[in-house]
Amino acid sequence: MIKNTIVVNRPIEIVFDYASHFERHPEWQPDLKAAEFQGPAQVGAAGSETRQMGRRVQTYQWRVSECEPPHRLGFETTSGPMRPAGTMAFRSEGEGTRVDFEMALNPRGWMKLLAPIIERQVQKTNTEHLGLFKQRLEADGS
Repeated sequence: MIKNTIVVNRPIEIVFDYASHFERHPEWQPDLKAAEFQGPAQVGAAGSETRQMGRRVQTYQWRVSECEPPHRLGFETTSGPMRPAGTMAFRSEGEGTRVDFEMALNPRGWMKLLAPIIERQVQKTNTEHLGLFKQRLEADGS
């Protein structure tokens, strides 16, 4: 299980709202080249993402698996050799919001062999993504 935590100096409702606009995820995930989502965020709603992983570009489908505004948001990937599933939990902390992100990679087939290496890279990437998420929210009040 990959885990990351960050505190964003914005109210929980604003932080959750920004996270739940999946089509905006490329704003804080530079390796995410395209994101399509037909909102609103609710359990069962689906989307697709095109992500660059090294030299490889992969498009995959996913769906919302949890949505409890403004406290929990979850997803599960439904296609591809790696089928990550994860949750973002939001909790008021002082004047800001603590965001706890957990993700399981759920590799399939030969990807299981590469999982330990990929997990380390994803941990690092998620830390960078959450840093940009925080920076974006705190800088311009999205």
